[in-house]
Amino acid sequence: MSLLIAALIGLLAVIVSRAPGGSLWRLLVDAPAQRLNATSWRTLLAGAIVMAFAIFAAELVIADLVWVLAFDIVGWIELFAATLIVTRLAPGWRSFKGQFSNVVRRISRPRPRAVRARRIRRPGRISENPDPIWTPAFA
Repeated sequence: MSLLIAALIGLLAVIVSRAPGGSLWRLLVDAPAQRLNATSWRTLLAGAIVMAFAIFAAELVIADLVWVLAFDIVGWIELFAATLIVTRLAPGWRSFKGQFSNVVRRISRPRPRAVRARRIRRPGRISENPDPIWTPAFA
């Protein structure tokens, strides 16, 4: 992907340069053309052999690479779907949780007891003896 972007930027730079004899034209068009013109048949043969091996190696690796890319893409899609589901369901979940807790609270709330009449306690007897008998007290 980055090689494609670099090629598009280079093509854009060539298109934007107005003067064919400018420095950008010399750098992007004339210099590679002169270098290709100076190559020998041995260099071209070595390049062709390297390209054949690269294509063969790519054919061996492409199946594994496809699986890796597929898992990566599926992972991103699942992450997007999970985020979407959570953000869409969160308000409804909060509402459901609130209603559910209200129902549970109503069910588990203790029922009010019947109101009983309260008895008024009579005050304890007061001894008539001004000098009480002292007895041991245990706490």
